[in-house]
Amino acid sequence: MVERSIALHQHTPALQLVDPRGLPVVSIALCRASSDIEPQILGSHASFDMAGRPVSRWDPRLWADRAPASLSVIHSLSGQVLASDSVDAGWRVLLAGEAGQVLEAWDGRGIVRRTQYDALLRPTEVFEDEHCVERLLYGGPDATAYNQCGQLIRHDDPAGTLLDDAYGLSGSVIRQTRRFLHAVDEPDWPESLTGRDALLEPHEGATTHWRYNPLNETTRQTDAQGNVQSLDYTVAGQLRGTRLLLNGLAENVLVSAIEYDAQERVVSETAGNGVVSTALYATEDGRLLELNARRADGPMLQDLLYDYDPVGNVIRIEDRAQPTVYSGNQRIAPVSTYQYDTLYQLIEATGRESSVVNHGPVLPGFQSPADPTQLANYTQTYRYDAGGNLQQLTHTGAQSHSRTLVTARYSNRSLPVINDHIPDEAEIAAAFDANGNLLALQAGQDLSWDRRNQLQQVRPVIRESGNDDSERYSYDASGQRLRKVRTTQAKAVTHIADVRYLPGLEIRTDSATGETLHVVIAQGGRNNVRVLHWASGKPDALENDQTRYTLNDHLGCGTLELDAQGQLISQESYYPFGGTSWWAGRNAIEANYKTVHYSGKERDATGLYYYGLRYYAPWLQRWINPDPAGIEDGLNLYGTLRNNPLTFIDAGGGVADIPKHIHYIWLGAPEPLMKHLKGIENTSVLNPDYQMTLHLHMDLRKGDETEIVSALRGRRNVHISNLREEEFFKKFQKTPSYEIYKDLYGDDPRHYSAASDVLRYSLINHYGGIYSDTDDSFTRGIRDSDFITKHNRVFTLYPTDTPWNRSEFVLNNSSFASPAKNPVLSSLEKEVVSRYSVYRETGLGKVLSSTADVNDRMRIVSAVTGPECSRTCCSGKGVG
Repeated sequence: MVERSIALHQHTPALQLVDPRGLPVVSIALCRASSDIEPQILGSHASFDMAGRPVSRWDPRLWADRAPASLSVIHSLSGQVLASDSVDAGWRVLLAGEAGQVLEAWDGRGIVRRTQYDALLRPTEVFEDEHCVERLLYGGPDATAYNQCGQLIRHDDPAGTLLDDAYGLSGSVIRQTRRFLHAVDEPDWPESLTGRDALLEPHEGATTHWRYNPLNETTRQTDAQGNVQSLDYTVAGQLRGTRLLLNGLAENVLVSAIEYDAQERVVSETAGNGVVSTALYATEDGRLLELNARRADGPMLQDLLYDYDPVGNVIRIEDRAQPTVYSGNQRIAPVSTYQYDTLYQLIEATGRESSVVNHGPVLPGFQSPADPTQLANYTQTYRYDAGGNLQQLTHTGAQSHSRTLVTARYSNRSLPVINDHIPDEAEIAAAFDANGNLLALQAGQDLSWDRRNQLQQVRPVIRESGNDDSERYSYDASGQRLRKVRTTQAKAVTHIADVRYLPGLEIRTDSATGETLHVVIAQGGRNNVRVLHWASGKPDALENDQTRYTLNDHLGCGTLELDAQGQLISQESYYPFGGTSWWAGRNAIEANYKTVHYSGKERDATGLYYYGLRYYAPWLQRWINPDPAGIEDGLNLYGTLRNNPLTFIDAGGGVADIPKHIHYIWLGAPEPLMKHLKGIENTSVLNPDYQMTLHLHMDLRKGDETEIVSALRGRRNVHISNLREEEFFKKFQKTPSYEIYKDLYGDDPRHYSAASDVLRYSLINHYGGIYSDTDDSFTRGIRDSDFITKHNRVFTLYPTDTPWNRSEFVLNNSSFASPAKNPVLSSLEKEVVSRYSVYRETGLGKVLSSTADVNDRMRIVSAVTGPECSRTCCSGKGVG
């Protein structure tokens, strides 16, 4: 398979054409699925304004058809985007204030959003079509009893009211209450507190408590039903185990003995049922090789073996814990294989499926008990257009079929061919609203969207007389779903199933069965745990307070569910793009209480997966509305994971892991910085899609900032930031890393490099993006393909030798890329703190000042804060 990959990729380079200013106006990719055919030339185009800002973009499909631009934008004089027009998401216009705050915004659906601010530019009211959908209240100078001064203490949002009742000394919330609206409809919040309270349910709400250790890590969480989760950490600050005290009963261990490697990846953990899960990674490139799970009495439950092509795409997965069977004149092995085209899009997959399958949103037939003889081999092939839209899926297996989608001529909006009817342009246009939201999931299943382009309601059954069946959703101000209400009609009776999502807890009620179910949610290492407690209406076939342990694969898909004794509850396998290929278990009633499936996400009754920002339809291999983050992950706003679902992970339905943002740090006097500004300017020209921030920690004299901006020739994608005024830096000052930074940031500029080492790890872990030293230069623009990396990995430069020992290699930390909140960078921050501890009494700055030999100083800095320390926690991988 590797030989095929090498032949396929020969003579398919990526090319970039630049204009006289060095701006990339054409990007060319060569795409083919077989080495026997000539590659298809795919050219993406961009145009720029006089300031070098991108104003129009075309993907290969639209450019070839001389169509309108995929995206057009208009900037203000300060560089802020004032208007955008997307062929997928429609148009947006905003009005900004003097400080850049958005005052009003309009979109293609005619929605008008208006935000009001206080004197400190904190939002206080949000109006949508003159309905007040949010009100925010902050603590005044007298709110000292619970550390609420200046903090948000009440937030009335589209789902109800959130009360931050108390804060800790570090600024973290330690008591929080959520109250829900009495009606599921969108609110229009009145100004008075009494009027707002009248819209809420009459009870006091659901209160959650947290406790933290001195490093601000959660050590205890008490949910709204009084269940207490206790979290234990190692001396390095890594989660070691989780315990649960359920309803005042005896405390149970959910997970323990979590062990980590140098990159802070979980390599071993023991679940409360005695099942031990282990992960094995390759030492040379950090790729996952094996995922295993074994019961305490010996049987192997999961034994996944992974193979990759040279660039890291998964090409084969084998589960050696599953048997090879013979059925229907087939040898059915527990092996899946995958092939890709030259753009790394999945073009073929093989695996196992149920002999009785469904090809839409419905799950396949449940097997009880699991019967391997009811499985069959399948092969799926995928064909895409030049814009990355699926055009045809061909399935050969137990029940062969194909699925064809038709894409609009001038957008990426697509509809499936149903009963041989090919939708025309008018039908595709009518199937979406002006903002690109799909209006019907299937024939007779209407979709409704709120003013924020969040799915508001699905109507699976529409009646000419009487109420429709429906499923309705409510979200908080950040867009996270807090409530799901399903209404069904049974003769003259209306049944309501209500799910409420709270921190660490789901409360599920069903008027049809009289059921009230509390689901306690805990995360333990790689896998997760759910405890089901029925307050009423427990099914007779199930035990109360049932603990269910879910074993996941490398994508976070729940493959096995086990009980408290390590016995199988259910098992599930998936097609590459998220459909269920087969599932089985010991009891259908018990298995149906599994709600989290593909990619660790909740599967609704509609068949849609909820990802946090939007919904995914696995049978269509598409999102049902455009990416709310825009083109951060490409010009196709409906595409999923760049058509490579075995390599990439989308945690929240939004952008790729690594933001398009380059960060520089400069400490000390401004004069030495001036000679590096030309390189920063060149980088901004080569990367017009990227925002760039120069974080300055210096005493700026009058005119210094103007001189720096002038030297950068007013580059609109470069921003100057006073580090001491950033919210990040204020939080950084409360961390152990700041003690080291303060020690090194003194009068001796020779220590600034080491101080910058400490700062850069925390800064990128906060913002995400790319860090680069001011004297590093880019020889070309950054491509999306440069960051084909696994979730929560740090992307670094190649290892380099050291001046003091040419045979010793360290990890160059002058440039690296990472998502925010990366456990690897968190581990690196803690490692620096640990290594600094031996210098705490004398001070590392004094030690360096008294070290005369420059190589000796460099060696100390490398070991404590720099490249050698980075090598301990990160694996090296070239950027280009």
